[in-house]
Amino acid sequence: MVKGGKVSSLSTAAGKTPAPNTANKGGKPRQQDEKAIDETFEPLKLDVKGAQTAVVCLRSTEDNVLIRACDSLFKFADKSDGNKLMLHEMGATDTLFTLTHHENPTVQRNATMVFGILAAHPDIRRHLRKIDCIPHMISLLSSEHEQLTNEFAVYWLRYMCSDYSTKSQVLSLNVLQPLIRLINETDPDIKFNSLSTIDRILDDIHARSLVRELNGIEPILNNLKSEYPQITETVCNCIQKLATDPFNRAVIRDIGGLDRMIDFIGLDETKDVHVHCLNALANLLEDTECLDLIQSNGGLKRLMQFVQDSVVPAVQAAAAKAIARAARKPQNRKIFAEQDAERAMVFLLLSENDEVRVASCQALAVMAESMLSRETIRNNDGILTLVQMMQKDNPRLREFSTLAMSNLTQSNPNNIRELQDQGGIEVLIRLLNDEKDTTKAYACATLANCSTDQVVRTNTLEKGLIKSLLVPLQASYELAQAKAAMVLSAYGIDQKAREDIKNNQPIIPLLVSLLRSNHDEVRRNACFAISVLCVEQAIAIEILRNGALEIVRDLNTSESRKSKFTEMALQRILDSHLSAKYSYLGRLESNNITTDGFYDMGPVRDGGKFLTIEELAAEEVNDRRPILLVYAPEKNITQWTTTGGSYEDDISRVPFSSDDNLSTSAMPVKGSESKEKIGTPTTTRTAKTPKASSKERDGKTRTKKDKTNEKRDLSEDKKHSEKDVSGTNNSDSKSGYKLTTDQDFQMYLDEIQPQVTKVPLSEQISTLARFVSEKMGGTISPDDVATFGYEVAMNQLKTELHSNVIPIGRIRKGIHAQRAFLFKTLADRLGIPCTLTRGNYNRAWNEVILGQSSGAVRYPAKTWIVDLLHEPGRLLLANSSDARIYTILS
Repeated sequence: MVKGGKVSSLSTAAGKTPAPNTANKGGKPRQQDEKAIDETFEPLKLDVKGAQTAVVCLRSTEDNVLIRACDSLFKFADKSDGNKLMLHEMGATDTLFTLTHHENPTVQRNATMVFGILAAHPDIRRHLRKIDCIPHMISLLSSEHEQLTNEFAVYWLRYMCSDYSTKSQVLSLNVLQPLIRLINETDPDIKFNSLSTIDRILDDIHARSLVRELNGIEPILNNLKSEYPQITETVCNCIQKLATDPFNRAVIRDIGGLDRMIDFIGLDETKDVHVHCLNALANLLEDTECLDLIQSNGGLKRLMQFVQDSVVPAVQAAAAKAIARAARKPQNRKIFAEQDAERAMVFLLLSENDEVRVASCQALAVMAESMLSRETIRNNDGILTLVQMMQKDNPRLREFSTLAMSNLTQSNPNNIRELQDQGGIEVLIRLLNDEKDTTKAYACATLANCSTDQVVRTNTLEKGLIKSLLVPLQASYELAQAKAAMVLSAYGIDQKAREDIKNNQPIIPLLVSLLRSNHDEVRRNACFAISVLCVEQAIAIEILRNGALEIVRDLNTSESRKSKFTEMALQRILDSHLSAKYSYLGRLESNNITTDGFYDMGPVRDGGKFLTIEELAAEEVNDRRPILLVYAPEKNITQWTTTGGSYEDDISRVPFSSDDNLSTSAMPVKGSESKEKIGTPTTTRTAKTPKASSKERDGKTRTKKDKTNEKRDLSEDKKHSEKDVSGTNNSDSKSGYKLTTDQDFQMYLDEIQPQVTKVPLSEQISTLARFVSEKMGGTISPDDVATFGYEVAMNQLKTELHSNVIPIGRIRKGIHAQRAFLFKTLADRLGIPCTLTRGNYNRAWNEVILGQSSGAVRYPAKTWIVDLLHEPGRLLLANSSDARIYTILS
């Protein structure tokens, strides 16, 4: 019987735990030893030879592995930027940032070191800006963390602040306070990185006031005399930016910063960073209070002496630039003048270094804005030295020496004469062809200043100034163009200059082209030059021919470009060419004296162009209104003297101003005032002299023989006119058109002149009005004007002359426009002041200014319109009903 089988089954069935099996298959018992399990892993020494493996180790949970991996990666990344980028591409950047949060200070320190050094690569910085890591890195600047952690956290911030957007973000997180604390650390690396970070943050102007509020200026200034030049340089850069704020300058003054900086500059062992200290001092010297303080302490005198004694060119150049910046204020220039700064700057011009010379020229240019300094510079041989600098090979030296000369010669005759004595005029004219446009501009400005001296101006013109202006006029630099135009206006008052301009034909087209410039000063100076040059008739015609009138008119219609200069240019162009003025404005004032060659081509429509007489003569004969011309050079008598009568018996005239309405008269008024006219004898339509009637009949019916004789006379007149024509007419002959003398107009002058001699002005006007009426067909009633038939006579003349241009003396039948034209041209030669106004529908009229007197009482002058048609010689009060009927088609 087998024992135990059931028992086992039952036990199992009953739910009891069976007894352990102590028998083997053979039925023999076995004992099992209980042993303790050892889970300790034996250390494994790995020889890591690849950066990838080290990056993998960053994911380890063991601090030792993390510490050693970070240490190896730091050494690897510090070797090159390529290694940094390789680690970033392996994904180390984000892992390292996670480790900077590690609870183990050593792991955190080593991870911060690697993470900080990776920020030196620009591609990695772009990635870092996408993740929110700045607040945590700022938290690592606290004193709770190790010094190395602080150092590389601020090192990381230093590189991250190279981008402006990061500066703003960092500034908003109150980073300045921990940075200012780190400035006081003894470790030089922490000092340097903290100061460098502050220096970059100070590019934001808002940070400059925050540093002051956090009392950070003095800690920064305390590191000025550091034994490390990099720290000193960074301190100077910070002070330079902080000193742009006036409140910061006050703090620097209060803590003795100015004296400390002057003392620092005087130390020979710190000469390597003197340039940076001078750059910082330049901003402080701009403040007049700072400059006063330095002067009172003797610091400014020491600075001037240091500038001259220094053997370092960069330091001398920096000092000259600092003085130039500070001297921009008039108060500062006075202080520098007391310290003889001008002599120091002239002394620096003798340096062998071009940068020092350039900086000295800049300083002299600024100081020369003071009248006193101009004299001082000349007395210290500054003019002579600058003339030498203007001839050097260095383009920048020529540029700024010329700038200094332009300021020295402004409103200073002594300097102008000194410049001429030292041979500077020839040098300036050569500089008009300089490679730098700015040099050309400054040379033009200097030459314009010299024009105020007549002797120097004449000497300059003789050396070929006008021809040399072609180059700056064509320069691409607007200032050079503007100054060249200014030279033309300055020298254009001289007859020799105008002759040179006429001989250099490209000058006028270039000057006119400047009117289209988008630069205000260029347009302004071009307009002024044109206004000056228009006094020469030949130049005025050339200006008109090049389209200046149309351009200036367009400028005056523009709200943004219109100015007093454009208005003056338009007025001068029109005054110099009365034919154009009458066509554009439809009115000539009493002071606009017509001369030979004056013509009426009719009004210029909007967008139309004024045509010269040769252009009009070249047109085929057409059915449009004729062009009226006056040309009688042999009888061109233009005078403004009274032809007769005493002051009491005559009317004073106003020849020079159309706006002066104060002319008076001693002539009593006849008739009632309601008729608004002065009693003058009237003429009938048939009141003609036999001679005039004969001429009219000859004008209507000419035989072939007469026409042949006329052609012969015309040819003789042409030959005669070629001898007497002026420069204007010479230009006409070049274009193929020659003006011929109007013999009839000459006879008119001979006939009327005795009639108006020694009579009062009012009688002169009436006599001339009746004379014009007789020559133009006699009196015409208002109802007969439309049927007068003057158009037929005009067309006959155009056909007879084979031209649209008709001499005014050849016309025998005319109405308002023709009679007013003849009245104006005759009156101007007789010295009778009157206007010429164009109306609509072939209307035109003349206005005169006459006054009244009764005994010793004189009344204000009034404007009258001269009747040349209905009652020739009658004077109609302007704006009266009779005047409106005469001037407006009813």
